[in-house]
Amino acid sequence: MTDQGTDIADEHRVEQTGGDLVPADEATRADAALADTHTVPAVVRSHDHPGPRQYVVVAVVLCILTGIEVGCYYLEGDVNSNLLIAMLAVLALVKFFLVCSWYMHMRMDAPFFRRTFVVGITLAIAVYGAVLLTFASTVLST
Repeated sequence: MTDQGTDIADEHRVEQTGGDLVPADEATRADAALADTHTVPAVVRSHDHPGPRQYVVVAVVLCILTGIEVGCYYLEGDVNSNLLIAMLAVLALVKFFLVCSWYMHMRMDAPFFRRTFVVGITLAIAVYGAVLLTFASTVLST
């Protein structure tokens, strides 16, 4: 089996530069032209992503908050159920924002995406709150 490319003379050799195929004698001129016309845009800002240690710290905090939530479930006696519901809602909200900001990288994301997310979640919480208050008589005890 022979290589088909060995029969081609050197003057017909082709090099690839920047995605375009150009003859070898023009390759050096094409490289210079591409260097002048195609510049790489500068990075606007670098994102400092958290290291493994920071992820572990956040995971430990989330485990502690989950433990508190589970502990709240097992509370018995003279515990105000309205306070318990409010405390569980706050714990869930804190855990939600920790997961979104660290594990979904919202902290390091562009400000536009962060604002869009915050506006959306704020509207969702407002709608949830309105529905909860509408049916508060069936959920909250007096």
